[in-house]
Amino acid sequence: MDIGETHVELPRVISTHSRVMYGNLIQVADNLDFRNPIFNGRAKRNRSLGSAQAFIVELALADRSFREKLKRFMIGGGKQFVYTSDYLDVYL
Repeated sequence: MDIGETHVELPRVISTHSRVMYGNLIQVADNLDFRNPIFNGRAKRNRSLGSAQAFIVELALADRSFREKLKRFMIGGGKQFVYTSDYLDVYL
């Protein structure tokens, strides 16, 4: 039954993500350009927020200096962390 009310449903923002960071992720998702060479050989997804987050994490972890800085937040200084990458999805 339509009672004339409108409601814009926005995705929920949990406490671990500020609204500003969420807005930044929306901007990234809206502006992803899969033609950029940095995406060559990587799995193509879509412009959803989850895909934007995944790409940001993939690109960050591909940077050796970022991985080294990240280890200080890991148990035992990241001694058990082994970075691997395997991109089997190929799009021509």
